[in-house]
Amino acid sequence: MDNFSFSDLLGSIWGIALVAIFFGGSIFVHELGHFLAARKRGLKIERFSIGFGPRLFGWTGKDGVDYRVSIIPLGGYVALPQLAEMEGIEGESKEDAEALPKISYTDKMIVSVMGAVFNVIFAFILACILWVTGMPVPEGSGSTTIGYVPEQIITSAGHLSELGLGQTVPGPGYAAGLRSGDKIISVDDNAVSTFTQIGEAVMLGNRKDSQGNPTATFVVERNGERKEFVVQPARIEVNSHTGDRIRSAGIQPRTSVIIDRPIPGSPAEKAGLRQGDEVLSVDDLPVNNTTEFRELLRLKGAVPRQLLIEREGGVRERLSITPWVGTTVNPVSVISYGDEKRRHSLIILPVTRDLLTKDATAKRDQLMVLGISPEDSTLSDALRIGTLIDKVDGKELTVVRSLEDLDKAGAGPQRDLTLYWKRSNGEAGNIPLKNAEVHRGKPVEHAQIGAYFLSVPELAYRNPWETCAGIVKSTFTTLGRLFDRGSDIQVKQLASVISITKTYYNLSENIRRVLWFTVLINLNLAVLNLLPIPVLDGGHMLIATIQRFTKGVLNNHAVVILQYTFMALLLSLMAYIILHDVRRCSGDSELQLRQQLLDRHVYKPAEFSKK
Repeated sequence: MDNFSFSDLLGSIWGIALVAIFFGGSIFVHELGHFLAARKRGLKIERFSIGFGPRLFGWTGKDGVDYRVSIIPLGGYVALPQLAEMEGIEGESKEDAEALPKISYTDKMIVSVMGAVFNVIFAFILACILWVTGMPVPEGSGSTTIGYVPEQIITSAGHLSELGLGQTVPGPGYAAGLRSGDKIISVDDNAVSTFTQIGEAVMLGNRKDSQGNPTATFVVERNGERKEFVVQPARIEVNSHTGDRIRSAGIQPRTSVIIDRPIPGSPAEKAGLRQGDEVLSVDDLPVNNTTEFRELLRLKGAVPRQLLIEREGGVRERLSITPWVGTTVNPVSVISYGDEKRRHSLIILPVTRDLLTKDATAKRDQLMVLGISPEDSTLSDALRIGTLIDKVDGKELTVVRSLEDLDKAGAGPQRDLTLYWKRSNGEAGNIPLKNAEVHRGKPVEHAQIGAYFLSVPELAYRNPWETCAGIVKSTFTTLGRLFDRGSDIQVKQLASVISITKTYYNLSENIRRVLWFTVLINLNLAVLNLLPIPVLDGGHMLIATIQRFTKGVLNNHAVVILQYTFMALLLSLMAYIILHDVRRCSGDSELQLRQQLLDRHVYKPAEFSKK
């Protein structure tokens, strides 16, 4: 980060504090449920720990309980030697479990379930708070009316879409027949009442056609009639490092198209548009979404268009506007390489200062790698974002300093090229590219009127029972999809403590969003801990039930073996999820850096006063 201000520092401290309070608090609430139930039932309590592993700090209370915070922040536990043999996770016990009084089946069940019960109570209390205060939601997400159905959607490398390099497919919703203004009633026979539920239903869908392509059945209301459409959702790449993909129908909700203050000299100002004007139609075609509005303007180019607008007080007027249509990015070069079946595009960006050394006085042009689309694992390390291209192998080694130099070095038909690269830390090398050719990127054209759009804030006042029931249902559906071959949901897409912490930090500016995420976390903790898996609370309940209704099937030795076996499996699963979470964070960081480079060196502001 170039400039780290005091406000940034305060923001970081606030984000970290929220993680400690709400995520740590959720774990504390769960263990408090076990603790209070165990104390009420008269069980021996040895330790109360937030986290696993060696002790970081803590104290021993007058009740003899070791209250501690441990080094591995992956949960917590209450050490109850009478309940289960858990030394492998909770550490060595000082108590002789055999010498302690036996506890009843009822004791085991109550103590085991109360952790989840406390999470549910905590989640419900927070949901009640959000019911009173309202939950901020994106505009249009509270309805099920479609506002825009694109004919093409980006499936990967969406950050390069402005350069015309994103991979596109026909819009699934448009191809199926969905149109702007349709009101969606159900998806795959599940009734929906918000646009958020529509996206979730598609993403968690498990239906496929005879060719194995994903499908989703939409029932919509159009002009008072109900119609059914079978959509083939596209798989959208959300992280290039992990290859995570989700299903999408390629539709957007209805939103208001409200003009912000027009830029001086812009088409919007010349047409007489004012801040607060709402656009209702373009050439008598209804407008239901800001993206749809831009697309309607772009289709006919820079010609006069008739707008119907509504001003303050409900006054409607017709205005004529001639949009500016053109590209909003500076040139970049693309080196295409590979065989006919698998071609890659290496995007090269000109920079006029050495970003890697942060030397603001360095004015000579340099060529920097912006990325490879689609991802090329064989070159992703050497030609990662920020790498400088130093030379190109032609008839002789040629030093390249501009896009023009690169064009000359790679001129001609497809041929093998060798790129010489370097980085500010002294690393350097060369990479051969097979069947390579150099060409300029073809940026996408947009229609602009010289005004931003105002978003109408919305608050959702959802009944806490509905909120909690919806999250629990979604959690069970997600778990089921992990074992469903028809689904695109995979174990590696599950969130670890890393993603949870990152999400808390990202939501830290809005406390109500933090509360909602805490509701989600607590209900997930409740459901997951009640799964009938040894070492989890549900596993304790299952073992206790088996021991009660059978004789000798599960003795203490067998229980210990089960606990250690499933502990190893659970830790392996957690390690697998954390590994992919680390890769996901790396992909997110690279995407953020790429966006910064695009904002700084590729995107250009429109100067309407000169047009």
